[in-house]
Amino acid sequence: MLPLVHTVVLALHVLFAAAWFGMASALPALVRSAMRPGAAEGGKVVGAMNGSAVLFYGFAVANWTLGMQLGFEAQYNAWPYHTALTLGLILVAVQLLLIRTGWNKLVAGVGTPEAESGRKRLAAGLGIGNLVWLVLFILMYVGRGVVGG
Repeated sequence: MLPLVHTVVLALHVLFAAAWFGMASALPALVRSAMRPGAAEGGKVVGAMNGSAVLFYGFAVANWTLGMQLGFEAQYNAWPYHTALTLGLILVAVQLLLIRTGWNKLVAGVGTPEAESGRKRLAAGLGIGNLVWLVLFILMYVGRGVVGG
């Protein structure tokens, strides 16, 4: 039963990571229309990204815990996995501290310098978040032994 739970948790972890990346890819188009009626839609996307980032990391930690219980110490105690866990936490922080707050500033300060500050914060957060996500994606393969590790 535990291997099945581990497989489901791993699948959910991958699902929420992919969902975050997909929504992050859609957000720039919504930023351009944030001053028009599309702002509410963008707020929903940012809210869903918040949930995806937190669930992605929660399932990563659950995957690590279950993997250790199943005897995968060699894989889960290696540097790629610990690096990925740290970067996953950084991704959650970027989402909550840069992307979410940048969106809130952008929408709240329509037509003010505050909106421009929010737009820049949002752009920086998306850039950092996508870079971290890409490194996490590579570490997934390195950690599985697919690419040298």
